[in-house]
Amino acid sequence: MKIRVNSMILILLSLVTALTFFQGPLSAEEPREVSLKEVYGSFFDVGSAVSPFLLHGENAGHISRHFNSLTAENCMKPAGIWRPDGNFNFQEADKIIHFAKANGMKVRGHTLVWHSQTPNEFFLDAAGKRLTKEALYLRMEDYFQKVMNHFGNDVWCWDVVNEVLADWGDGIYRTKSPWFEICGEDFIARAFKTAHKINPEAKLFLNDYGLINPQKRERAVKLLKKLLAEGVPVHGVGIQAHWNMNTFQAEELQKSIDAFSELGLDVQITELDLSVYPIRRPPMPGESQNSKSSENQKLEYSPEIAEKQAVKYEQIFDILRENTDKISSVTFWGISDRYSWLNYFPVRGRTDHPLLFDRQLQPKKAFYRVTAPPRYCPPVFSPN
Repeated sequence: MKIRVNSMILILLSLVTALTFFQGPLSAEEPREVSLKEVYGSFFDVGSAVSPFLLHGENAGHISRHFNSLTAENCMKPAGIWRPDGNFNFQEADKIIHFAKANGMKVRGHTLVWHSQTPNEFFLDAAGKRLTKEALYLRMEDYFQKVMNHFGNDVWCWDVVNEVLADWGDGIYRTKSPWFEICGEDFIARAFKTAHKINPEAKLFLNDYGLINPQKRERAVKLLKKLLAEGVPVHGVGIQAHWNMNTFQAEELQKSIDAFSELGLDVQITELDLSVYPIRRPPMPGESQNSKSSENQKLEYSPEIAEKQAVKYEQIFDILRENTDKISSVTFWGISDRYSWLNYFPVRGRTDHPLLFDRQLQPKKAFYRVTAPPRYCPPVFSPN
């Protein structure tokens, strides 16, 4: 009789557990004492882009609680490090390294080669004339040597080349770039080979935005196939997830994950945010970045918008959970809405709300959606 009673208790407990899971995501009014890294850390790294001024006080506590990976938002870019006199500035980037070490966190390196946020002087000789291709490669190697040797294995992977793909037209490459104008497409392979030679243990990534757009995904696949066929040491693709909640399509994210994974490459979500505004795209040729169209007007972050954003974030993380064998890292571009770059771009001063935490570091409805138990009924325990 005692055995039968115990069995009945176990069955009832299992049914209660099943019903709890089956009810689906918790609402924003039902707080759960969980962190992002607790929920997802066993599946992939969960990171945030940070600046050194955030590594203090309540911001620091928030970062260490929710994330196990960091990316420097700006201070590891060439503009933050490179100096013409050779006395590179590592002071700010080192603060991120020290914080990561103290809190048992990984660091992604962002970024070695980029057409933007690289000083114009990087491409000029002492007389102010543009470097030749050979001279620019020498400068590249010198820069890579100093930067990668300085950080060593404290930085486990690098976005080696950033945003080299065209947004429109028939060509593969972004041609309005000093790198392309001086070196042609060859600089991409050269950058990966140089980085691998300096640190063979580092994982090396191609990083770009718009990679769930079918046309840009096709450009990326063509470039990656070419690089891999030539034996270029590319290890992964960073999908810059600067999306907006009105146009994000989960099926396109899945197609991109599959396309890059099928090439034998690691996939990382490198710059995740979800704008509440209608359009998130680069300006077309001749179009003003700050056009006064209706898409640029401020929106109130209403309960309806919060719910719509939560649904979209849930769709994103449904896909990420289904592909944990293909994805090694997911990085949010910022720690909260207060510090998002989208408050300044593409319209300066326009308030955006793209992350899981509000301006007071409080979880939003979207946070509870992505950290809620899965929406399925687990097997009911059946005693022998």
